[in-house]
Amino acid sequence: MYPVINPSKYRYYLDDLLGTSEEKKISHLQQQKALVYDNIKDLEFEHDMGKLSQSDYDRLRAGLLDEAETVVNDLDRARVKREIDELIERDIQDKRRIK
Repeated sequence: MYPVINPSKYRYYLDDLLGTSEEKKISHLQQQKALVYDNIKDLEFEHDMGKLSQSDYDRLRAGLLDEAETVVNDLDRARVKREIDELIERDIQDKRRIK
């Protein structure tokens, strides 16, 4: 079921089909964010130790920063969706109590 061409574009395709909770997505994104940040720190350490050329460092860092941006944006969207869902659920519960 996973697409062959660009799996990151369809990262949550199967999760959405199977109904995986937003909490699991948020947890996964938080772990992914931590991993990317750790990779950036490791890259900077390797560069400071002289193990990477400036061009390699710049190229790898740009890729990691792009990935971090994507993960942070996905995390923000998931959190907003969760908050909206919670507000809707509270509103429904309040309306049920009024009846």
